[in-house]
Amino acid sequence: MGDAPLLRAENLHKSYGDVEILKGLDFSIGKGENCSIVGKSGSGKSTLLNLLALLDRKDGGKIYYEGKDTDAFSEKDLVALRRNTVSFVFQNSLLLEDFSALENVMIALFIAGFSKKEAWERATEVLESVGLKDRMNHRPKELSGGERQRTAISRAVASSSSLIFLDEPTGSLDEEARFSVENLLFSSPYLQKKAFIIVTHDSDLSLRTSKRYLLKGGVLETV
Repeated sequence: MGDAPLLRAENLHKSYGDVEILKGLDFSIGKGENCSIVGKSGSGKSTLLNLLALLDRKDGGKIYYEGKDTDAFSEKDLVALRRNTVSFVFQNSLLLEDFSALENVMIALFIAGFSKKEAWERATEVLESVGLKDRMNHRPKELSGGERQRTAISRAVASSSSLIFLDEPTGSLDEEARFSVENLLFSSPYLQKKAFIIVTHDSDLSLRTSKRYLLKGGVLETV
C-alpha cells in the first residue's frame, strides 16, 4: 500500500437546523496536489472547507490527516496541525493590524520556527512576487483590499505548511491582482510540494487546478 492521502473525508454530514448541507460527502487530496471546488452560493462550499480544516464540527463521518483519525485529536494535536500542517486564506484577510505586511508574513514564519534572517528573506521574496515590493512596510489599514488579500495569500504560501485552504482568494481582487495571485499559486517554488484546496467562483482560477469538483446536492461531483 502507498502512503495515506494528506487529507481524506468519508461520508461527511453537516446540517444547520433542519437544512442538510452535506449529505455523505467523500473527498481526498494527496501531497502536492491541488483542486478547486465550485458550486452555487449557499451550496455549502465554505462549510465544507471549514469542516476539512477542522474549524467547524461535522455531524457525521470521518476526517483523516495522513491516515490519522481526527476524532482522536487532542487540543494539543489541533494546535500542532494548525502550526505545522495547514494554512488558511479566507475572504477576510485577518491580518494583524499593528504590524506591516512584511511583519505579518514573518510572524507566521517565526511561529513555524524560521530564524529572523530566513523569515525576512522568504517573506520579502513572496511579497515581491505578488507586486507588493513597495507596499510591504505598510500596515493593513494603509493597504487596499486587494493588497491585504495578497498579503494574506503570501503569508500562507511562505509558511512551511503542506496544505493550504483558500476560500474565494481572488474574489475581492481586480484583474491585475487576480493574475498575480494565480501566478503565485501555480508557479511559486514554495508551492511545488504543497497541496491546496480552493473554493472559488473564478472560472479561470478553477480551470488551472489539476482537479475540479462541483458541490451540488450535498455531494461532490468531478468536473
